[in-house]
Amino acid sequence: MFFSFTERDLEFTGELLYIKNEYSLFYRPYSPNVGVSILCGAYTSLDTICETEVVAHISGLNSQRVWIPKKLKMPKAKKGELIAHFDNPPLKGSGVDYDRSWPTYYDEKSNCLCIGNPKTRDSDDAVEFANGIIAVLRKNQLVAILAKIKIVETAP
Repeated sequence: MFFSFTERDLEFTGELLYIKNEYSLFYRPYSPNVGVSILCGAYTSLDTICETEVVAHISGLNSQRVWIPKKLKMPKAKKGELIAHFDNPPLKGSGVDYDRSWPTYYDEKSNCLCIGNPKTRDSDDAVEFANGIIAVLRKNQLVAILAKIKIVETAP
């Protein structure tokens, strides 16, 4: 599996919520077209549209209890579509492991979350593919997802 992106001047709507009593991330509004989950960082999912392989947003379990405190800065990013290139055609309703060992870092001051490697390089490609969510690619491999989150106690 590898990733690419298409730079586009997109208008994003929505926000990424962290629901404390469920230990979960939820993107609102959730895309009804999502059909494949690419798991990275425990049970966090890149929610992907089967037919186009475009990643719509992220969601999934990611307990605040294991977040590692760290000062984070969102990288400068281009707006566009993040595209997942699967080794085999994905089946709707399926899940694919990418790298479930990734830790999650959190900066309480900026409400920024990083799943994966928080150390970006100048040669990395950063693409904002949903409102406040940036994928960092290094040689067409995903190395991190950084996101601005809104913490809520319960699901809206």
